[in-house]
Amino acid sequence: MLFRKWIIDVLLASLLFAGAWHGDLLDYAWKAARGQFRILLNVRSVKSYLSDLNVPDSLKLKVRLIQEIKQFTIDSLGFSNNKNYTTIYDQQGKPLLWVVTASERFALNPYFWNFPIVGTVSYKGFFSENEALEEAEWLEKKGYETRIRQVNAWSTLGWFKDPIMTSMLDDKPGDLANLIIHELFHRTVYVKNNVDYSEKLASFIGDKGARLFLKYKYGENSFEYLDYLKDDEDYKRFANFMLHAAKRLDSLYADTRFKSLSENDKVKLKQTVIQTIVNDADTIHLHERSYVDWLKKQTPNNALFIIFRQYNNQQEEFEKEYQRIAKGKLKDYVLYLKSNYSTD
Repeated sequence: MLFRKWIIDVLLASLLFAGAWHGDLLDYAWKAARGQFRILLNVRSVKSYLSDLNVPDSLKLKVRLIQEIKQFTIDSLGFSNNKNYTTIYDQQGKPLLWVVTASERFALNPYFWNFPIVGTVSYKGFFSENEALEEAEWLEKKGYETRIRQVNAWSTLGWFKDPIMTSMLDDKPGDLANLIIHELFHRTVYVKNNVDYSEKLASFIGDKGARLFLKYKYGENSFEYLDYLKDDEDYKRFANFMLHAAKRLDSLYADTRFKSLSENDKVKLKQTVIQTIVNDADTIHLHERSYVDWLKKQTPNNALFIIFRQYNNQQEEFEKEYQRIAKGKLKDYVLYLKSNYSTD
């Protein structure tokens, strides 16, 4: 999965029940709950899946790998035990969830939605692509820029047993480990009323945990481990490039000369700067060009840079805290975080 660090996760815990206390969210809450329950009512047990003679062995191996990753998080990382990933949902090759992110046109300020329990959230998930498009259209009419992305994994923060999605089985072992550890971490540690912080922290733990699991499972000289390191290095270089580009846009928007321009001139200058950013991506030293090629196919806007900030900012700060508090021992760091933010 190309952009595993920022497309994998949406927190739906409060979305299912938002309308219970807020009448204006009742319709959205009902649709979110209906979509979630449609999935939960059509799952099958992992045991049944593994005993099904019609299921290819290659997919069964991935399911067993997920079970190993989950057990590793409990035994070696100090995660809470739970019943997530004991069932599986067959997506039949179809996406399940679409997420809308929005930003102001001339500032990297995200649009926030407010929900009970979770609080303010800088994205909104839909089980219908048309509903996501309608939300984006409504925001654009209000003057915001938007991005819609597909998501095939999320955490319900313990409200339900999160199933394995069959799209997960397409991932390489390292990406799969990152995904499962990221999602299970949400079930163990969640910072209330700070979804963005929770996402960034889960991204940090997902990456560190994936490295440890791959070394444990395959060895540090294995193809699986070295391939993950290579892919992860590419991703981090690209993500850092996008974060620096976001700062460049911040400087543009804060410049008094920019603020004094007419709206048309602001749009032209902004588009020129963003196109320069896209062109500059060719200077990133990567093992493969996948990220650069992807960027060149996009029509980047402020909402895209907001997404990278949602998942990738503060990673150096987490690293410093990780070394200071846990001396590089991930389980000790997780236990420290549990003592402060446990979901149990």
